[in-house]
Amino acid sequence: MSNTTLFAELRAARIERILATKQNRIVTSPWMRRTLSLIAIISSYAVLATLLIPTPYTISKTNRIYQDYHLMQSNWIYDFRDTTQGFALLLLVWSFILLRMSMRRVTLLPNEHLDELQITNRDWAFKTGYLVVRRIGLGVAIGFAFLAFFGAQLTGFSAGYGPTPKTFRALERYMSDLSMEDPFGFYFKTFLLLAFVAYSFPLILLAWREARFPETVPEVAVAIKLTNEESKAKFYFRTLKWMGFFVAVCASLAISPKVFMTLGFFYYILLIPLIYWVIPGSVVLFVWASITASKGALAARKAGFSSDMQRRWANLTAAFATTTLVLGIVVGSLMFFALSNMWRSLGPEFGFVLPTAFIAGLLMVPAQAISMTYYAKLESKV
Repeated sequence: MSNTTLFAELRAARIERILATKQNRIVTSPWMRRTLSLIAIISSYAVLATLLIPTPYTISKTNRIYQDYHLMQSNWIYDFRDTTQGFALLLLVWSFILLRMSMRRVTLLPNEHLDELQITNRDWAFKTGYLVVRRIGLGVAIGFAFLAFFGAQLTGFSAGYGPTPKTFRALERYMSDLSMEDPFGFYFKTFLLLAFVAYSFPLILLAWREARFPETVPEVAVAIKLTNEESKAKFYFRTLKWMGFFVAVCASLAISPKVFMTLGFFYYILLIPLIYWVIPGSVVLFVWASITASKGALAARKAGFSSDMQRRWANLTAAFATTTLVLGIVVGSLMFFALSNMWRSLGPEFGFVLPTAFIAGLLMVPAQAISMTYYAKLESKV
């Protein structure tokens, strides 16, 4: 099985789903694209500004580092920083998601499905965006390289007591204070911001330029009759999309303590359908899709294959359905072990149970989506 062929088939199936999905006129409107672009730019600058305000800390006698809560409570700027950062991250994430939804036809479809203007705008936006990001990264690297290589020389001016050494030492202390209290959290937010800029800046340029030209929303040709497999696969992907959207909204409301304290009322409203509908529904969807894909592959093998491609698709359906079931068993076993031993004092190895279950659960979703993608290609013998 060629990886190139596998990825090409999955990409072709994704293109078919995009072409068969009706565009949202509000999300793809010019004013919405420009609004989302402005929100993305402003929120990224807001996150950067909040990251440049270091958290005050104290060092205990055992050399452990803690937040200086007394100083933080007496200074309004830290409360303002945390509030601004939380809502800026919320806006940053959702502006990117909505921009991707708005521009996915232009960014994901091949050239034969686009007009000449869309192709020109896309090529210009990605070329210019990546060029700007590369040059900014190179500029920052050169600046830090200068400070790293010539720092000792700068601190040696005026026997170490002049304005230049004092300025450099103050800058050095400031840089270390930025990540002293919470290094993992600081660098996670920093690299998240860098990744957002790298991925979103070309998209922002494309959305802004596309907003200058009125886009004709294509009419989606509805198939007269879908096969049994295609209907079930369409139901699966539509349900999975809305479940993922609901979970993303709930997770966004808990993106930071300040956002949760402000919007916690909406979170508790959404918590009821999350617990009683979405989570049980996701389990039911997982079981139903696993059984459906497995039965489809077995039925196709039993009835005989009309072509070598049908044989290959049935084998891939069975392979990814089996992978999904194995991952599901791993998740279920680990969660049962964690819940049954949550009141017992276990060793440090217990700390790997939940992360392992989380990673297996994340891998389970694309594995099942791939199995349902190939299941939709099987020919019905009914």
